[in-house]
Amino acid sequence: MSPEAKETALVIVESPAKARTIGKYLGRGYAVEASVGHVKDLPKKDLGVDPDDGFETRWEVIRGKGKILKELRKKARKADSVILATDPDREGEAIAWHVADELGIQKDPERFRRVQFREITRAAVEKALREPARLDMHKVEAQQARRILDRLVGYKASPFLWGPIMPGLSAGRVQTVALRLICEREDEIRAFQPVEYWSITAHLAPDAEPFQAKLQTVDGGGTGPDQTATLGTEDAAASVMADLEGLPFRVAEVRRKERRRKPSPPFTTSTMQQEAAKRLRFPARMTMSTAQRLYEGADLGRRGTVGLITYMRTDSTRVSTGAAAEAQRWVRERFGPTYAPRGPVSWGGKKQKGAQEAHEAIRPTDPSIHPDEVARHLGSAEARLYRLIWLRFVASQMSPMVFDTTTVDFHLEGKETGRKYVFRSRGSVVRFPGFSKLYQDTLETGERKGMDGLDPLPDLAEGDEPEVGSLEPKQHFTQPPARFSEASLVKEMEKQGIGRPSTYAQTLSTIQDRGYVELEERRFVPTALGDTVAKLLVRVFPDLFDVEFTSRMEDELDRVEHGEVPWKTVLEDFYPGFRARLEAGKRDSDTIVKELLAAEGESCEKCGRPMMVKWNRRGRFLGCSGYPECRSVRSMDGEEMEGEGELGTHPESGTPVLLKSGPYGPYVQLGEAGEGEGKPRRSSLPDGVEPGDVTLELAVKLLSLPRVLGTDPESGDEVKAGLGRYGPYVNRAREYRSLPNLEKAFDVTLEEALELLAQRKGPAVLKELGPHPKSGEDVVILDGRYGPYVTDGKTNASLPKGAEPDSIVMEEAVKLLAARKTRGRRGGGGRKKKGGSSRGRSRKGKGS
Repeated sequence: MSPEAKETALVIVESPAKARTIGKYLGRGYAVEASVGHVKDLPKKDLGVDPDDGFETRWEVIRGKGKILKELRKKARKADSVILATDPDREGEAIAWHVADELGIQKDPERFRRVQFREITRAAVEKALREPARLDMHKVEAQQARRILDRLVGYKASPFLWGPIMPGLSAGRVQTVALRLICEREDEIRAFQPVEYWSITAHLAPDAEPFQAKLQTVDGGGTGPDQTATLGTEDAAASVMADLEGLPFRVAEVRRKERRRKPSPPFTTSTMQQEAAKRLRFPARMTMSTAQRLYEGADLGRRGTVGLITYMRTDSTRVSTGAAAEAQRWVRERFGPTYAPRGPVSWGGKKQKGAQEAHEAIRPTDPSIHPDEVARHLGSAEARLYRLIWLRFVASQMSPMVFDTTTVDFHLEGKETGRKYVFRSRGSVVRFPGFSKLYQDTLETGERKGMDGLDPLPDLAEGDEPEVGSLEPKQHFTQPPARFSEASLVKEMEKQGIGRPSTYAQTLSTIQDRGYVELEERRFVPTALGDTVAKLLVRVFPDLFDVEFTSRMEDELDRVEHGEVPWKTVLEDFYPGFRARLEAGKRDSDTIVKELLAAEGESCEKCGRPMMVKWNRRGRFLGCSGYPECRSVRSMDGEEMEGEGELGTHPESGTPVLLKSGPYGPYVQLGEAGEGEGKPRRSSLPDGVEPGDVTLELAVKLLSLPRVLGTDPESGDEVKAGLGRYGPYVNRAREYRSLPNLEKAFDVTLEEALELLAQRKGPAVLKELGPHPKSGEDVVILDGRYGPYVTDGKTNASLPKGAEPDSIVMEEAVKLLAARKTRGRRGGGGRKKKGGSSRGRSRKGKGS
């Protein structure tokens, strides 16, 4: 259907921002709506997949998406056709399929068409609408097979972590392999033994132009670090120094060579994440969410709303000839004709391993839109990332850098030993800067500079004898491998074929959010918890979390996408071995756990059995391997928890009140468990209360919870006050409301509780950003019915698609609020979301 067609068409995209941009390009006859991401997924509370029934899968409408689907159905009934315009990748195809399935594609498939926008510009949108196609079910099946694989692994493997380590921990098919890389690198660093070596450098100065030459070989022997000869000890270095003392340095050979260095290709998803991490210090998650906003479009004033970059999930470096020609036109106008090669550079060629799409590289949709022009229309993060993408792309269409290298060798013969020594000096001079006039890749610590980064050498010829200033011996020690940064981990994952670039940001975020790794000086360091998780999972599932196996599974998913193998065949090949490993793991896990978690040399003071390292929400501790028969615990420094033991006697029952520590943290308990009796009454310590602060009076109060306040006269349900995971609360049946503080749980009345329960529950607070820089109002991110949104109590603005609440900073929040406020004025004032001004946290207690 052409854009000029008069019949009504419903266009469905993923994000509201994308919908607004595309809506401005399309005229009457088009309604553009957003699904706001996925609308269906596997159920949250159970597996949702039956491996014994042909992998029958239960997809459910995601909570909060029912209203969106209802509106889409209503608009679809009025439309002559439905155009599915979700993102052009596997995930976008799966979203399109689920939306279409809910809108009736099974009954009337001819009404549905699939279009893809690899850039959101007027020309690209109109072209895509003129060339509609059908849904690619191979892509849908590949994405659903990935989701099912991840669900099977997560649900089946994660429980192996809960008993021996801590409930709530997760195993992931890709995240665990990424964690394994980090932990194994840390093992290498811990096991590393530095080796001493010595180098010798000659400081030379012909005609007052000092330069250096380094000892390269001794009797033709091999080279060491930095391509120089190494000597093992100080005595060996001193012997060479004595052998060379007073000898002239005569030039034996001069080699000059012209070298060319081509620019780097435009960005793929992986290389963009790497360069943004190194140059801008953006986490991968921030890079992807920022790129998403650039792709979806920004209002550029007189230019209107424009999608600034092509689609940001791509493995390809290919670019269109039109965009390349436009970039070269800018280069010629700015730098002159010599800075642009003859004809556009397409950057095509051999497709890299695992490349999913025939997309273009990530590039500006219009290279004539200079970063300086758009900076005032964008937030800081968007402006910086757009500049980086623009520079990299335009530089990729520039001429190579040309430089001359010079290598000078000095041959010496030891005066005492007659040994043959070669000293070598290298230098370079840039003859033509080419692309480097605009852009140079960023190097991390430990990455080698190229030959073009050397200092120039003086003009030397064979037979010249520069003056010898000094010979300098220097001690060195070999260095352990560097810890992974975000950039180097992404590079390694891509090299090994672990996951796909579109998943890297989520993978890196997950292992940090789970507390498995921390960043120290922008490098990943595994926590004790992460190291234990990785080692336990690798021991129980040696094949599943193997790098090669994970890479091979990605290749199988690619084959599903290309129609080479049915999706069920991949699962049928995977599951029997996985199930066998699960059963073997259940048999062997106790032995493996005791071996991995045994605290070396530590034994229980009460029963003499070995102590084991365990975790709770407060960190690590030592617990008796005889648990639950013996409940002895110690902190990791070998001392008992402060105040642990008997606090006194309960004033009513006369039973001892005990302070203890368990797998979930410290708690108070009424008496010890006796033979044939039920579990004694317990209460965890609330947040902010340290074990040393617990008195008998406080313990008695805690043990009184939950307490019955009375009966609701209308419903007849009991009303209680209690202390739950998220703090003190009151509840009636399955309704919960938070109390402002712990003391209120002990003295709240029935009337006060009923008043609280009568109030509508507000959305949960996901992140507090602080006071607005202009208004002073508190800015928070809330969890709304349709996803997270930012609010200052007066204006609500949805977060961009793919943006994680934790990644949003005040500057981005202010911009989102300002943009939403502007749209509200233009549209006559947007309807306020229900509960938008509430900043109270919605909490559930123990009964939830």
